[in-house]
Amino acid sequence: MKFKEIEKHTKERSEKANILRKQIDRKLEMLMDGGFSKDESYKMLSAKVCDFRTLRRWHKGETLRSNSVNKLFTLIEEEES
Repeated sequence: MKFKEIEKHTKERSEKANILRKQIDRKLEMLMDGGFSKDESYKMLSAKVCDFRTLRRWHKGETLRSNSVNKLFTLIEEEES
């Protein structure tokens, strides 16, 4: 793999991670303000895409395998204008 390809891939992954992290932060705060526990909130946010513990570990900053992270990226919602 060439350096340019690696750089492009890394940048795209970082951008997706930032978008997802911001969305999870907002949704998690809303759910917890609504009276749900943190684990219940992660369960609802994971939407059966992955185990809620995987989402929680990623959200807390742990490094996961690429396959797991790619599954998480399917949770990204398009922003409504």
